[in-house]
Amino acid sequence: MRYLDCNTFIGRPAGHRPYLTRAVTAADLVGEMDRVGVHEAAAYHVLAHEYAPETGNDLLLSTLAREPGHVRARIHPVGVVLPPHTGEMPEPDRLLAGLLAAGVRMARVFPSSAMAGHRFSLASWCSGELLTELQRVRMPLAVDFTLFRRGEPPWHEIHDLAEGYPGLPVILMDVQGRNNRTLYPLLKRYGNLHVQSAGFNVHRGLEDLCARFGAHRVVFGSGFPLRTMGGARLQLDRADLTEAERELIASGTLTRLLADVETKETVTDAR
Repeated sequence: MRYLDCNTFIGRPAGHRPYLTRAVTAADLVGEMDRVGVHEAAAYHVLAHEYAPETGNDLLLSTLAREPGHVRARIHPVGVVLPPHTGEMPEPDRLLAGLLAAGVRMARVFPSSAMAGHRFSLASWCSGELLTELQRVRMPLAVDFTLFRRGEPPWHEIHDLAEGYPGLPVILMDVQGRNNRTLYPLLKRYGNLHVQSAGFNVHRGLEDLCARFGAHRVVFGSGFPLRTMGGARLQLDRADLTEAERELIASGTLTRLLADVETKETVTDAR
C-alpha cells in the first residue's frame, strides 16, 4: 500500500517551537517518510504561510530544484495562493499558468482571520476569480482555517465554496471530529468536499465517515513537522476499514485528483 501525505511543509516556522530547533529540509522530510513508511508527500514552504505566499512558493520550487532526483520525485510541491487584489500575487490566470509550468498540481489557502491566517474571504466577491481559475484546471485546493482547539470553521464559507464551485476538489484541513454534526450535511450535499484524516480525532470517526460517504472522501495527511507523521499513519492503519477503503485514503483519491489536473498540454490536446 502506498501512502501520500497531503499535509506537510519544509522550512522553520516562527514562534517558540522547542521541538523544531532548525529548518526542516526536503531531505529531513524524506527521511521521516522513510522512517514511517510514507512514499510521497505534498509539501508547501512555511514562509508561504507565515511570511508571503509568492516568496515561499519561489523558495519551495528553487529548493526542490537543487535536490537529487530521488528526493524531488517523492515531494509534490504545493502552491499557497491568494486573491490578486493587493498585488501580492499575479492575476489568477497568470498565477495558475506559472504554477502549472513549475509542476505544481495542488494549491492551499489560509483564509482565517486568526493570527496565523492570511485574513481574506473565500466569498465570490473576494476570491471568485481565483476559485474560478482553480476550478477550470481542476486543481485540488487544501483549505486551512488555522483553527484553535475549540474553533469553529466558517461553515457558511465552506457551503458557498462547495456550492459555487462544484468542479473544484476541496480538501478541508484539520476539521476536528467534534464538528461532524455540521460537517456531515455538507459532505452529503457536496461531492467535491474531502476531509484530511489527521485531526478527525473522534472514536470510530474515520469508520463512520467512510460508511456514510465513502472512503474516497477522506485524504491521508499528517501535518508534519508540527504533528507526527507516524501518528497519522497509525490512525489510518488501525481503523476498522477494508483494505480497499484504506488504499483510497492512503493515496488513491489524492493521486487521482492530482492526475486530473488540466495542464497546458492536456488542455491543448483536448482541443
